[in-house]
Amino acid sequence: MIKPIIDSVATFGETLLLVDVNTVYERVKNSEGNFEKTDKISHYSYTVVCLEKKFEKVTIKIDEPRALFNTEKSEVPENTYVEFENLVITPYVSNGWIQLSAKADKCVLVED
Repeated sequence: MIKPIIDSVATFGETLLLVDVNTVYERVKNSEGNFEKTDKISHYSYTVVCLEKKFEKVTIKIDEPRALFNTEKSEVPENTYVEFENLVITPYVSNGWIQLSAKADKCVLVED
């Protein structure tokens, strides 16, 4: 199977404004077959605004041991620009529409 390689800069642009960081907890199947959230952190999801792409919002999954900001205690600081190490964008089809999922190794603050 041929897997497409998507250029992240051409897709999302170079300027990414961080707007939210969410903790995602692991889910396990219980005895009734339903999924329950556990206390174990699965990953973090970073929501960014792509300034060069008409302010589209994108959520990127990061498997880091610690989040860049703890949004349970405070908000993400204003004008926080970030970039992602080893960002991989993967297309998939949902309800007949092409969607994109994004995953990276690390989120890094961009210094002015």
